[in-house]
Amino acid sequence: MKKYRLEVVLVLIWIVLAVVFGFYDLEISKNLVDQNSGWAKFLENYGMIPGLFIILSGIYICYSFIKTKSDVWSYIQKIVFFLVSSGLIFYLFDILLDNIASEHLFLFLIISFSISIIIFITLNKRNQVQSTIAIKYSKVVLGMALLGYVICIQVVKTFWGRVRFRELDAAFSQFTPWYLPQGITGFDSFPSGHAAMGWMLLALLILISNKKEWVKYLAFLLIFIWEVVLALSRVVIGAHYASDVLFGSYFIIISFIYFSKK
Repeated sequence: MKKYRLEVVLVLIWIVLAVVFGFYDLEISKNLVDQNSGWAKFLENYGMIPGLFIILSGIYICYSFIKTKSDVWSYIQKIVFFLVSSGLIFYLFDILLDNIASEHLFLFLIISFSISIIIFITLNKRNQVQSTIAIKYSKVVLGMALLGYVICIQVVKTFWGRVRFRELDAAFSQFTPWYLPQGITGFDSFPSGHAAMGWMLLALLILISNKKEWVKYLAFLLIFIWEVVLALSRVVIGAHYASDVLFGSYFIIISFIYFSKK
């Protein structure tokens, strides 16, 4: 009952914030944005990295679990895991090397595929993952990444077409509230991918589910602080409005709750 009440409280808080940001998004950004902020620039460049490593770990654990299976669906998953792993490694190179990977696309694709091959060969030689906690963690991570991030974030971005604050004209005439989708415009402010990726760390709570309560509370507190700072940085740098990070957070949290219970 207490857990149920907590979830109701969280939903009510989200609704209240959604309404408030619907009225004050633009004013909040006007007062907070500082595109020269060093810490916000740092998180814009590197804030996605922890979440990307969470997704990679989920892929590798799940692959280790299904590597001995020979049915068609398992083979499809193995191929998808390899391709996604290679793509994420390439993306990490692009982040860490300041877009150099994109400028030397073919070279870094070869490097990324080679690293993935080495990782998957290593996984094949190691013992199959048997831990039910690790398996659950990997499935929750993949569910969050697919439903929460790819579908609810990236797909919605495309069709919502909201202009970022730093892309607005001097008169702010292009601004639109979050509840008015604009269609496919080429703009992609709503919702925030960085905010969503920050909450991918929630899956780590599964790995410590059998630890003492204070350990779990401390882990959640650190994840919460990380997410708040990351979300705030997106507003400060002018990349998103407050409602963008609110909904980016909401989609991934709902995905975590759904898959961890399922």
